[in-house]
Amino acid sequence: MKDKLNIKKLVKLAGHLVVILALAFVVRKIADMDISLKDLSSPGVIGAFALSFVIQTAQIIIACFPWLMFTRSLSGRKIPYSSAMPVYTQSNIYKYLPGNVFQYVGRNKLAADMEISHVDVACATVLDVFFCVFWTGAVSVILLGGRIGALIEKYGKNLFIAGAAGILILTALFAFIWLKFRDRLRSYLSRYSKAFERSNRPQLLSGVFYYFAHNIVSAAMYMSCVALIIPQAETRELFTLTGAFLFAWIIGFVTPGAPGGIGIREGVMLFVCGNSYADRILLFVLVMRIASVFADVAAFLIGRVYASKAKN
Repeated sequence: MKDKLNIKKLVKLAGHLVVILALAFVVRKIADMDISLKDLSSPGVIGAFALSFVIQTAQIIIACFPWLMFTRSLSGRKIPYSSAMPVYTQSNIYKYLPGNVFQYVGRNKLAADMEISHVDVACATVLDVFFCVFWTGAVSVILLGGRIGALIEKYGKNLFIAGAAGILILTALFAFIWLKFRDRLRSYLSRYSKAFERSNRPQLLSGVFYYFAHNIVSAAMYMSCVALIIPQAETRELFTLTGAFLFAWIIGFVTPGAPGGIGIREGVMLFVCGNSYADRILLFVLVMRIASVFADVAAFLIGRVYASKAKN
């Protein structure tokens, strides 16, 4: 019992150290940004930053929902939101650590907290990421319209390579697990099949379709911010630039060595818009990036306060 308590203390200490390290990288990220206070002082830019910051903070806090629904469905446990949200907002801050995978690994703290299978939480995270990427792509295609063909021609190779690599890795991983842990895998598959029973479908489908609504809200927010920073852009250009911004997130997500799509969002938006508003597009991406960082930190702090109050 004493050894178990010591291990828990060490794990808790390691968690605190990772959080401190992640916050240090957040500070470094802000310091590395080429921020000119003069460019950020106009009313349109301030309004875009405030709008993006508030909505993104709310979205991060709410975005725990689909992951929680998948975890509940796969584990068969009624996990409270008060237990999942602090874990989600804390792990979200880990994306600033080198490697760009720790935000997903960090979610498995929920498995230890709720004493459920780590496999259940990991599979829920895989489903969460898949539907996040799927619905982001769907909404970006709708907004881009005919311009999607040119983007696919330019960036399709990256998407194909990432997709093929992902399929190969998953196939190899499944084959390894099947050969080494066949009986255990069968038991998991048998248990997970219950998640698709009629009584569980509403919960599962709410997680599946969450990101469609999430991306509609994000698209409306980004379009409003583009209009504030680039007021001379026409309505069709607003749709195209917003679709390009969402599409660029996917390219950045699947491109190794480009955490957060750094440099990619600017490139995609300039590609679909040519040289029109080039300086304003760069300013828009910078403002969205700053707002995103501040939103991540704000959501993390809200999660910590919420966890403390829920515990008390």
